[in-house]
Amino acid sequence: MSEDELDPMSIEGLDARLVNVETILPDLFDMYELRAAGGPYYWATLPHDQAVKLWEELGKFVTWLDGRYLTNLSDPSYRLPACWYRHPIAIEELTALMVAHRAAYDTRSAKASSALVDWHQRALWPTLDSLKLHAGLAGCRDRDDHREPHAGPAAFKVTEDYLRYVT
Repeated sequence: MSEDELDPMSIEGLDARLVNVETILPDLFDMYELRAAGGPYYWATLPHDQAVKLWEELGKFVTWLDGRYLTNLSDPSYRLPACWYRHPIAIEELTALMVAHRAAYDTRSAKASSALVDWHQRALWPTLDSLKLHAGLAGCRDRDDHREPHAGPAAFKVTEDYLRYVT
């Protein structure tokens, strides 16, 4: 009986299985340790080279999204301005949309499912609505240059004037 034909429950079979586990385990630990904290899509913790790769992937996804959906919508207010990548909310939401798209269109699963409908109904349209309302893109949409989104009022600070007023 060759090693491939070993009874997995025999001493020899268990020994062969243990050798396989001992061989694979260090690689698994290395893979785990190399992952960025927060995962491969958490911008705040990505090392520079991984961030560059994610920027490239996101740019390709946004180019596809624009050509497939946004340029075909009757409402131009959903269009992304050329400076979308300078809007933090847009970056985060488009990254999430890209990741959801990948999961929905994962070709490893041959089973029919509602994942594609779910992506459209639960990810695409709500994300487009959110971008339109919250990402600060409207000020840039019909311009050739970037305009910083409204940052709101200045953060509160205890000042001398404040202290004189309250005392």
